[in-house]
Amino acid sequence: METSSPVVILGETNFRNQKRKFGIKVDDRRRHTYLIGKTGMGKSTVIENMVIQDIQNGHGVCLVDPHGDAAENVLRYIPSSRINDVIYFNPADANYPMAFNVMEVEHDSHKHLIASGLVGVFKKLWADSWGPRLEYLLRNAILALLDYPGATLLGVPRLFIDKEYQKKVVAKIQDPVVKAFWTAEYSQYNQQFQVEAISPIQNKVGQFLSISMIRNIIGQPKSTIDLREVMDSQKILILNLSKGRIGEDASALIGAMMITKIQLAAMSRVDIPEEQRNDFYLYVDEFQNFATESFAGILSEARKYRLNLILA
Repeated sequence: METSSPVVILGETNFRNQKRKFGIKVDDRRRHTYLIGKTGMGKSTVIENMVIQDIQNGHGVCLVDPHGDAAENVLRYIPSSRINDVIYFNPADANYPMAFNVMEVEHDSHKHLIASGLVGVFKKLWADSWGPRLEYLLRNAILALLDYPGATLLGVPRLFIDKEYQKKVVAKIQDPVVKAFWTAEYSQYNQQFQVEAISPIQNKVGQFLSISMIRNIIGQPKSTIDLREVMDSQKILILNLSKGRIGEDASALIGAMMITKIQLAAMSRVDIPEEQRNDFYLYVDEFQNFATESFAGILSEARKYRLNLILA
């Protein structure tokens, strides 16, 4: 569904004293955009200008900002007609924490994608100490919790140390392979081996969960934001993930999982014809902070779902 402005303006030429505006057409933007430049060359400013134009043209937009400046600048240019479309996600606001359950499942077919997304995020953050056993245990813990109603990331360390909770979760597991891991394999580990195996997970996941600000966001079972509704209704989602306020790892975790969830929401649009899917623009500044192994999949798959990425 096209809007009144088919081109996003990037600048104005002065060749031969002719002032001509130039930009990128909507159809070209569906093949994604990558902004490259040295620090201080104005990449973030270009992103701000593009976001503001998309907002003024009535498009659905998500801005993932790891610094916070662009997010705050864009808020100043929201037209009065679109104020009710704005969702401002600021983890540093401890008084009004917005719920974002990274383990909330909309469709059963998405469970393995969510697990892979989470494992990919943690693998990126802990690359120096990552190992196959850590990944194996973490993946089975996440897959088990995805079958348990109301589970959140807070359940990961609890699953390994609370035997009663573990029994409740295992009873709900639907995947026979995951269930076999907990009933036939993990239960046979001796006490010393269990302690050695789970201590890296307890240590690393515990780093996030020890921060009350992060707990308040990811510890709520029901997310405040319906990302499919955001995309279909052309809302404006602004993520202020300022590393200076919430920490570098927390910023990367929330940002990468939000991007994964947006991908899943886009894929769920398969239930409506392609020509009826509204274009949704996902802006990711300093995208290397959030890029996991699944990011390549988003780039190749997103076009048909009208999820258009602008990376810097």
